[in-house]
Amino acid sequence: MIYLSKGASTLYSSLLRRNQNADLSNALSRAEQELSTGYKSDIYKSIGLGATEALSLNARLDRDEAQSAANALTLSRIEMTTESLGSMRESVQEALELAVANSEYSANGVSGVQIAARAALDALIGHSAQAYSGMGLFSGTVNVTSALQPWSQAQSDSGLSPESVLAGLLSGGLNSAADADAVLAEIDAIFSDSAADADTNYQSLFYNGSVGNERQRANLGDGVSVAYGVQADDEAFRQVVKGLVMLVAQDPAEIGDGEAYNTWMGAAVEALSSGMSGLLETETQISTVAARLETENQKIADRAVLYKTRLLELDGVDAYEAASNVTMLQAQLEASYTITSRLSQLSFLNYM
Repeated sequence: MIYLSKGASTLYSSLLRRNQNADLSNALSRAEQELSTGYKSDIYKSIGLGATEALSLNARLDRDEAQSAANALTLSRIEMTTESLGSMRESVQEALELAVANSEYSANGVSGVQIAARAALDALIGHSAQAYSGMGLFSGTVNVTSALQPWSQAQSDSGLSPESVLAGLLSGGLNSAADADAVLAEIDAIFSDSAADADTNYQSLFYNGSVGNERQRANLGDGVSVAYGVQADDEAFRQVVKGLVMLVAQDPAEIGDGEAYNTWMGAAVEALSSGMSGLLETETQISTVAARLETENQKIADRAVLYKTRLLELDGVDAYEAASNVTMLQAQLEASYTITSRLSQLSFLNYM
């Protein structure tokens, strides 16, 4: 009697074994990935309803990392600004000290004040041209070569230079206190942007940056921002420039009248002292903004630790469990390969 086998054919069994081997191989790859990364290979399938929380936490992490990077760039810009302000004050300090020492008229004369003032003015103009990432530090929201116009260089639109305008004001000399007061009144009008000729106003003659109240701002996150931009048309800059150009345009050594000398030098020293105090105050204010940004970045770093800890709880894997899983799958795959190899070597001749 002949019996027909109802079992699976040898070919089908071989194909089935190959599919099982492929599944085991894929499972082993996922297990090895989890062991190396410390996270589940299919995160959202593994954590189910917790996927919403994981997505939210990852989104917050990405947003905070972007904010932290932006804050770091702003901090670098502020640091460069404070360094430039400090350098400006150092450059002007020598001229101020020399002017204070010679603020009273002396029959013995005075020397070196004009030279020191010119050196300080050139240094101030040079520092005002500082830029970070291609954007001027002291020109507001526009990008220009220098926020302050060089002393002898004419403006392209008016053809006037600071030197030529001041020379015109002083063409009659300072022969009395009345002469000094008259020239000082015109200089005050220039530096308050109220001169009869608008082209000689500070914002047209000396300053090349943006005007108005629009300032560069630092975003602290959550819709909160704070202004930190410093412009070379701020009052502190105006006073420093005013004091220096007075000493550069009119050499104190050439003022023969004692009252005119005292009036002129007193106004110059007052402007320089006021401007220097203003620059120091400005430096302090933007340092406060930098401190706020540093505090915000520390908060972001602290939140990141909490977020990552929670994410690890949601989609992390136990290292020991992952290693055990890899070992188990490797053993299963090796056993399956062995059986498959043996099945492939079966032959009807072995049973004859």
